[in-house]
Amino acid sequence: MDSDRKLGDEWTEWDGNLDQYDLHIETGKRLFLGLSVGSIFLLAAGVMLIWYFIEPRVQQISSLFAAIFKISLYGLIFIVFLLFLQTVLSIIIRRNLLIRLGKKSYSITFLTPLILALGKKFGVSYDRIGHSFIKVSNSLILSNKWKINCGKILILLPRCLRRPIQKQIISIANKYQCLIYTVPGGELARKLIAEHKPLAVIGVACERDLLSGIRDVHHIPIIGIPNQRPEGPCKNTTVELSKIEDAIRFFIGSDLQAPTAQIHTAILQ
Repeated sequence: MDSDRKLGDEWTEWDGNLDQYDLHIETGKRLFLGLSVGSIFLLAAGVMLIWYFIEPRVQQISSLFAAIFKISLYGLIFIVFLLFLQTVLSIIIRRNLLIRLGKKSYSITFLTPLILALGKKFGVSYDRIGHSFIKVSNSLILSNKWKINCGKILILLPRCLRRPIQKQIISIANKYQCLIYTVPGGELARKLIAEHKPLAVIGVACERDLLSGIRDVHHIPIIGIPNQRPEGPCKNTTVELSKIEDAIRFFIGSDLQAPTAQIHTAILQ
C-alpha cells in the first residue's frame, strides 16, 4: 500500500454511540460465501453486458478476433466460478484445493472489494462481512498442514487490548518462544514482517483491521482472531486467550492437549 494504514483508522466515522454499534459480532462463513455468489453473478452480468455493446464493432474488426475475445470473457467467468468451488470444497474437506502460482494461492477472497460493496447495498455491515471473511480465510489456512518452528511465528496485538490481557498473551508467547509485538499501525506491522520474516502470523484486531491486514500480506499464512469490544472500538478490548494458544499449536503441528478437530473449532468460533 502507498500510504500507511493506522490501526483504528477504519473507525473515524463512528460517533461513539454504543446503541448503534454491534458490541458482539458472530457471523458464519455463509455470509461471505453467499455474497461471493452474488458478486460472481454481477461480474458475469457486467461482462456479458459489455460484450453485448461492443460485439458489433469487434466483429467489424475481425470475426476471428471476436470469437477469441468472446471465449476469453467466458473463460474468465468460468475461472472465477472455479475459484469459488475450490474455496468451498477446501473449507468443507479441510484440504487445500486452491490454484497456486509460485508462493501464492488464489481463492474467491480476491473479490472482497466487490463483496463489500454488494453487502453495503443490502445493508450488511462492514464488520459482519469482515467477521465472515476472517472465518473463510482462517478455514483456508486450516486446510493446510503446518510444521513451523515457534520462533518463526509472529503474534501481532493491537494497542487497545486491556493490559492484563496483553500480559497473559505475552506469557503464552513466551511459553512457546514466539515473537510478539504490539503494533500501532500497518506500516510497523509490515516492517516487522519484513524484518523478522516469519513463516506464520497470528493477528488480533477488529474485523476491519484484520480484513485489511490479511489482504495486505499474501505470501504468509495468517490466522486472524477478532477482538471483543464491550466498550466500543479501540478501547479496552479483549480476546479469548485459548484461541491464540490453539492457533500457535496448530501452526507448530502440536496435538499435546486436544485433537485437531477441537483446535479447528476453537479458532473458528
